[in-house]
Amino acid sequence: MRVAVLHNYRDDKQPSMRLYAERLGDALLRRDVQVTRVRPPVVVPAAWRARSATWDKVDSYVGRFVVYPRLLRNLRAEVVHVADHGQAYLVAGLDGRRTVVTCHDVILLVLAAGRLGATRVPRVALQILRISLEIMKRAALVVADSIQTKRDLVDLVHMDPDQITVIHPGLNQAFSPQHSPAQDLRRRLGLGDGAVILQIGRGFYKNLPTVLRVLRRLRDGGIEARVARVGPPLAGADRALAERLGVLGSVVELGWLSDADLPALYAAVDLLLFPSLYEGFGWPPLEAMASGTPVVCSRAGSLDEIVGDAALTADPEDVEKLARHAAAVLTEGETRARLIERGLARAGCFNWDRTASEMVGVYRAVIERAG
Repeated sequence: MRVAVLHNYRDDKQPSMRLYAERLGDALLRRDVQVTRVRPPVVVPAAWRARSATWDKVDSYVGRFVVYPRLLRNLRAEVVHVADHGQAYLVAGLDGRRTVVTCHDVILLVLAAGRLGATRVPRVALQILRISLEIMKRAALVVADSIQTKRDLVDLVHMDPDQITVIHPGLNQAFSPQHSPAQDLRRRLGLGDGAVILQIGRGFYKNLPTVLRVLRRLRDGGIEARVARVGPPLAGADRALAERLGVLGSVVELGWLSDADLPALYAAVDLLLFPSLYEGFGWPPLEAMASGTPVVCSRAGSLDEIVGDAALTADPEDVEKLARHAAAVLTEGETRARLIERGLARAGCFNWDRTASEMVGVYRAVIERAG
């Protein structure tokens, strides 16, 4: 079986999509599939793009919509797999009967539909996505990361559900309980000996205000917990809320950590708090569970589907219940041990060899149907 896996244009800017394509390709190779990885070269030199936002945009649009499609004209494969629906416009220049597209989420459409409040959606990005998703309908089959994403495609893109197959991806890194590296990282980052709650993710839908309110409830209840954050420091309304709640001093800003440090970070904290308003898949809870770290999360989007009974869940705005769950994890040894055991078992269900096995079944169906 000869399969071409199409990476995103400039996929170094999209690490999760790069890892998806890389891990899938590696797993297919282990199943003796002949894999051609297509990584288009950039058009505008990096030095030019660094000097001017205009050159950066020129590179993005010309590279994606002009150069990349031309590179595929002489591509030879039994199946072509577009690894990210953001590149689904490429299907227009391919044999749709032999093309598969993975759709990870359609959060822009969810936002535009008003399901997550009155958030403004960038008009150009929304229009490009809609065009790509319409072209995606020409593919033989679409692989959705979750049942939630399949449901959104049917509801918001009006796709035929029979055209969509749900295949969960595997973990992108080797997350596992690791006591010594975790303790070393905890000391290096100055996390101390008290309870540390991890908050990860930058988008507004990650629901940072609820994390801050839960932290306030925990501290009012006598649990001297702190929240560790990866990424840019608190700013704007989030910082103002932290100051108003009196928890700004209990927020540890970790800045940007390398991918190599993430497994140890997950293992170093005492709890992942993830009250997201929406997830098309939801990597952090799965990564935390694989690291032996208990999870308290919302039930929004795909999260119920991903965590099963291995996490304590509540509605994303239910601060009281989320705080009770977090307190239970931090103070009740039996609850903590049960969640760790269930989490490790649940995370073990998500591996790339299983993903590749199911994907080969999709490819075979496409090849047989194309004749």
